[in-house]
Amino acid sequence: MKYLQQTSALAISIAIATMAINTPAEASSRYEKVEVAFVLDTTGSMSGLIEGAKQKIWSIANEIIDVEEDSQTKVSFALIGYRDRGDAYVTKSYDMTDDIHGIYGNLLQFQAKGGGDRPESVNQALYEAVNDLSWSSDGKTLRMVFLVGDAPPHMDYDNDIQYPQTARMANNRDIIINTIQAGRDSETSRIWRTIAKLGQGDYVAIPQDGGMQVINSPYDQDIEVLQQRISNSTMGYGNAETRKKFRSKRDTVLGASSSVASDMAEYRLKAGKSNQVITGVNELIEDYEDGKIKLEEIAVDDLPNELKDLSVEKRQAKVETLVAERAQLNKKLKTLVKQRETFVETKRKENEAKTEEDAFDTQIRKSIERQMKSK
Repeated sequence: MKYLQQTSALAISIAIATMAINTPAEASSRYEKVEVAFVLDTTGSMSGLIEGAKQKIWSIANEIIDVEEDSQTKVSFALIGYRDRGDAYVTKSYDMTDDIHGIYGNLLQFQAKGGGDRPESVNQALYEAVNDLSWSSDGKTLRMVFLVGDAPPHMDYDNDIQYPQTARMANNRDIIINTIQAGRDSETSRIWRTIAKLGQGDYVAIPQDGGMQVINSPYDQDIEVLQQRISNSTMGYGNAETRKKFRSKRDTVLGASSSVASDMAEYRLKAGKSNQVITGVNELIEDYEDGKIKLEEIAVDDLPNELKDLSVEKRQAKVETLVAERAQLNKKLKTLVKQRETFVETKRKENEAKTEEDAFDTQIRKSIERQMKSK
């Protein structure tokens, strides 16, 4: 692995000031893509934060799109979970992708276990985030790492690329490193602040459990019903393995809580992907509406089971009916999502005014907005 093939170099001096917090009102991001890698400590003490993050990844995607209302910014995520040498794994990585449903499903698989001996393999996880993920290299992409944990890195491991050198690599690749500290450990605080300064990013401290609050709205139930109707109308096509992957993703979508389902619906509509119900898979209604496929050109064995026994004419009629139904459901959904968005924003501001401690998702929202407008 590339990580273990390189050796440590001299630590670089802390020479880069943190980004200015106050951003000129006239600033505009002009980013076409935003790529975000979450590097998460997945040891036992992080269980509350990880469970909260599972509820918030869709709202974070929405916040990125919200920075510029007229923007069609493309959003991609990557995940790296880390523990320590001797645990069940040192790192578990999921590469950068715009398949948000896939990343969401991977995040659901993370369980906080192990740890308990303080220092963790932070250095290795951070190195892999900067060097092993499939980052874009163009000037129209904002690249950001969020390192999230509550324990400092091991600085005594052989063949370890330590964070000062990794920060220099990130600077050379125009990748911002932000650090989010769970809890109040003083040693972690000192190192997390240093990493953020070296990485030109933000440092924040949040409660140990992440402090995230799920805001339920009076519109969630109706949104969930519409989302489920749309999801149940989806049809995967292709070979058996592709259709199996589709069914797995659809089950994940159907199993989401009402607040997550609402965030999913909001993302689809804001991202201009109202007919894309499930990302990263072949979905027949979406691809037919987009003109990507012709029904008569799909082999019978690759068709969804719902269409296999129908005549060509009846297949065509059924699909066109589903396209029309999806359009009508999305129209109703758009109204409800807008009403929910207004309600949630009001409640969120009320909650922020009541507490001095910012939650995980609140701090990510602030950093993304600041860095999109000022980097």
